[in-house]
Amino acid sequence: MPEDAPAARPRRATRVTLLCRGATAANRQARFSAEGSLLPKEPARAAALAERLRPFDRVFCAPEACAAETAAAFSAAPTPCPTLRDVDYGAWSGQTVDEIAGRFPEALRHWMADPAAAPHGGESFEVAAGRATGWLDGLHGTGGRILAVTHAMLLKLVFAHVMGAPLTAVWRIDVEPLGFLDLSSDGRRWALRGFGAAPPPAGPDGGA
Repeated sequence: MPEDAPAARPRRATRVTLLCRGATAANRQARFSAEGSLLPKEPARAAALAERLRPFDRVFCAPEACAAETAAAFSAAPTPCPTLRDVDYGAWSGQTVDEIAGRFPEALRHWMADPAAAPHGGESFEVAAGRATGWLDGLHGTGGRILAVTHAMLLKLVFAHVMGAPLTAVWRIDVEPLGFLDLSSDGRRWALRGFGAAPPPAGPDGGA
């Protein structure tokens, strides 16, 4: 290497935990909606989870109220991140799958089989996955421990991206409120550390 060539910058290890926001009334009714605040017991559940974990260096949250309320348990000033917003379900927003199946059965089957489809006039899973994974990949090499409070479908789409699975895999994944997806990056690629009901408590090896 020439003497005046710049030295290679060391890759910084980065840890990202994506956390599903707490439960809402729409969530309990299985409706396609991210509107509304958390159910009354959810802030306490989020606070109890925050007490088990090491503090994060940065906390981001989707712009919806339920995500911001969840993130408040982890940071006094979480950073709103529009890229982490829930999928736009267009004309189907506020409805349940059963309601949609009764009115638009063919459109629903098409949507569930084709991640590029958006028969509701909103956002396709391909588009939503593109923005979410683009944000994630932009964190390579930034270093530190990052929390991102978002929505169940975003966790599913990111999980499919990291694992190299087709986006139709989202229909075989369940994510509960306050469920998590824990990832680490060596500056080049993301690796799965955990995916489940709640992040593990901090340990001597620098766990969540």
